Amino acid sequence: MLSWVSQQAQAQTPPTQATIYVVNNGWHTGLIVPAASFKLRFPALQHRFGNANYFEIGWGDKGFYQAKEITASITLKAMLGLSGSIMHFVGLTDTPGAYLSKEQIKPICLSNTQLDQLNQAIGDSLALNEQHDVQPLGPGLYGDSEFYAAVGNYYLLNTCNSWTAQRLARAGLPIWSRFKLTAASVMNAIGDLPAQCQAE
Repeated sequence: MLSWVSQQAQAQTPPTQATIYVVNNGWHTGLIVPAASFKLRFPALQHRFGNANYFEIGWGDKGFYQAKEITASITLKAMLGLSGSIMHFVGLTDTPGAYLSKEQIKPICLSNTQLDQLNQAIGDSLALNEQHDVQPLGPGLYGDSEFYAAVGNYYLLNTCNSWTAQRLARAGLPIWSRFKLTAASVMNAIGDLPAQCQAE
């Protein structure tokens, strides 16, 4: 496993802290993080999202996430973990608040060490090629977005919301990641975490 190297100069964050966001789309949660470290580590992301300052990142079932129409068969395969997983990156050039309402996002202040740990946890979910770069799988769902190959299996007890909670726990945040199966359970668990960093 490649180690995550902090690049504070490129990340354009305060010296000791950074704000990340948990985004709630109703049934699905994801993470919004500064893009610079990801673009530095993965050349394909720099090429694809050269102007992005943030990435909105989600993980989920490959068949369900990409489906243009949700069928009973697709849903059953997702619940049973038969489709594999995929990641969704959206490039944001402005701050998340320019795209999403306050009700949709929860800011969380992290130390730069915690941010590095979160980036590592997110990066560990990507399925990389022989050059240790991301593998694009086609256009994303909205905005400036793309799907990428991922590792791990989505199933009934390991959902996109479980993934979000697990990444936050790996960043060192005081969140119990088990049984975070719904968006509401994730948002309730992070409700008391420190909000946007005062230095920003």
